[in-house]
This record gives sequence, C-alpha cells and structure tokens, in this order.
Amino acid sequence: MTAPESSATRGLGWAGGFLIVTHALVHLVIWPGAPLGTPDGARLRWNGGSWSWEPSWLPPTAVIVTGGTLLAGAVLGCLLGGLALLGLPGARRFPLLANGTGAVCSLSLFALAWPGLEPDPSEFVVGPVLSAVLLAAVGGALLRRGWRRRLRARTGPDAPTGSGIAGIPAVGSNSGSRIVRPGTGPRARG
Repeated sequence: MTAPESSATRGLGWAGGFLIVTHALVHLVIWPGAPLGTPDGARLRWNGGSWSWEPSWLPPTAVIVTGGTLLAGAVLGCLLGGLALLGLPGARRFPLLANGTGAVCSLSLFALAWPGLEPDPSEFVVGPVLSAVLLAAVGGALLRRGWRRRLRARTGPDAPTGSGIAGIPAVGSNSGSRIVRPGTGPRARG
C-alpha cells in the first residue's frame, strides 16, 4: 500500500466512523423525543404504538421493553462499530459484529415503531436507509473476507501475494523465501 492510499483509506475510515457514531446517537432522539420548536410543542418521538407487535394478547409494556432493547442494541452496536473505525483499541476487535448488530437492531426498531413515530413517520426515513447501507457494507466486507480465505486456501500458504517487479516478490508477500544476511548463513560458521 502506498502512502496516498494509506492516508485516503484512513480518512475514509474516520469519516465512516464519525457518520456511524452520529447515526448511533441520533437514535436517542426517538425515545424521549426531540422538541421541534413549534408553538404547539410537537416532538420527534415514538409514542409507543406499533402495528407489528400489538396482537390482543401482547401487553403494551412488552412492546415498550422490546423497543427499548432494540434501541439499546442499535445505539451500542453502531456506537462501538463507529468507534472501531475511529481506532478505539477495545472496539477494533469486532467492528463487523458491532456494526451488523447495530444495523439489524436499527432496522428492527424502525419496523416496530413505524406507525408510532410522530409527528410524521416519513421524517424518519433517513435512519433506516443508513442502517440498510451499513448492513450492506457489513455483508460486503464478510463476502470479501470469505473470498480472500478461499483464494488463500487454493493457492496455499507459501504462494506469493504480490507480483513484485521482474519476478522479485513484492514487499510483504509470503513467498516462502528467506533473506539471509552475508556472513550469518549456515556455511559462514563452517
């Protein structure tokens, strides 16, 4: 990887990390509600109603507990995933798991809360679109990881990973060759 690619990749990681952290924190708007500043005191919020989780036998408390659990999963998953992209050491271990969990919880929360979003559910459409894009990115990263593993299994662990120049393996390739400094080989002690 060259220096411009490295800094560009790092910059994209930071931008993505900030976007995902912001997306995580915006979820907190729907629970208590954010004032809109209108004279009637309207708020962007979820009123606890749901078309998909309210059969006659399910108490409203269960809907609110489920919504709270999904909200916590969405916020914590996206927050940890975004912090992983920003380079937080503890979060860097499971970025795909955290982002995937956050995206699934966010999409599930949106499906649960759609009819109860006030004042108009269409004002919340950007959230599920971002969550769907995040989930697609996680899926793409997992597919890419699987393809790399299959390619490595086909070529073997000693196959070169880079082409290099004039038949010399690229730096960082695992060609199976060993560099020996002059005077340190097995015949030098002879």
